[in-house]
Amino acid sequence: MPLFLHWHTLNRILNLHAPEWSGEVRNIVYSPEGKTVSVVYRVTLYGTDSEIYREATGTSSMDDTTYGDPVQKAEAMAFRRACARLGLGLHLYHEE
Repeated sequence: MPLFLHWHTLNRILNLHAPEWSGEVRNIVYSPEGKTVSVVYRVTLYGTDSEIYREATGTSSMDDTTYGDPVQKAEAMAFRRACARLGLGLHLYHEE
């Protein structure tokens, strides 16, 4: 079974270690045939003299309505991936 961090766990980590972070949905795109939805999400971390951000995309099938609606799932996936691009949870990719 693949390991991953839930969005709320990553949110808690960011709140603890980078309390001035921000996140935003940058784009929502429905496929032309209406079968999938993709969300682009940006996570920004603010330092004392600069800021960094990472964006990522998450996609969900419109037919999959288990555990929330497809847009929510695509957003959570994009958020987790943007956090991974900042280094959060990367250790999970190296565990067996």
